[in-house]
Amino acid sequence: MAKDPWHYPRTALADQYLKTLGIGLGKSLVLFAQRRMGKTEFLRKDLLPAAEKAGYITIYVSLWESREDPKSVLLDAIRKAAEGEGIIPGIWRRLGRPGSKGVRANAGAISAQASWERGTAEASDRMLDLRQWMNTLAQKKNPTLLLVDEIQMLADEKRYGALVAALRSALDKHGDQIKAVFTGSSSEGLRQMFQKEKAPFFQFSHQIPFPQLGPEFVQHMLRAFANATQRQLNEAEAWQAFTDLALVPEHFRLMMANMVQLGSTDIATALEEVKMAIQESAEYPS
Repeated sequence: MAKDPWHYPRTALADQYLKTLGIGLGKSLVLFAQRRMGKTEFLRKDLLPAAEKAGYITIYVSLWESREDPKSVLLDAIRKAAEGEGIIPGIWRRLGRPGSKGVRANAGAISAQASWERGTAEASDRMLDLRQWMNTLAQKKNPTLLLVDEIQMLADEKRYGALVAALRSALDKHGDQIKAVFTGSSSEGLRQMFQKEKAPFFQFSHQIPFPQLGPEFVQHMLRAFANATQRQLNEAEAWQAFTDLALVPEHFRLMMANMVQLGSTDIATALEEVKMAIQESAEYPS
């Protein structure tokens, strides 16, 4: 993968989180920050490669991008990591079990597979597969790091309670070999998952605020801008603009992208244009 010159690396923070998990005092971490604060970019471009370098098997899932069916996406990611390419999926193992439902004839097997793909297979079977996949991961030579972005998408206990309970049970059982990092942008969603007394994840993970970016981020962006355009920007003006944008890196990056596209060095004008775009987005949400 080509290196992104605009990405501000947070290597020390990634190493800190890995060290915290490696010490063994906790099985998981929950990183909280509002959306557009750089959590996803950090997971994918800092924490994931740092974990792979440290020898972890890594699993990354964005539940926000798959919010229509987060359960299936999470289960499929865990299955792929456990079984690897070229291994018969769990559905066929289950269909091959003696006395398995749906094994009447070849047509029955095809029908059962179709049901699985539509997400209508029995929940107990899916949780059984999850336990098997986690057992497989725990038996591997290298440890596993599960990265789940926007975990609050599973806060609906009626729809996802069984999945969350099975996931917690597996992480409790295999905590020495399987670690997890969750991110969330909804304080209420995280409260329902980790602080509600009857929730499956109650007091399971240590929740910490995701650190905001500071002047070093702005300096990095100015260097990237200069390398891309051979033009210099005023650092004090750029820092003030980042502050005016509530220290939201995605908004600042949008401002910089607009300036590159227009061939401009006018930070004040670019800032106002981004503010207007943010306002319009707030008034007409997707």
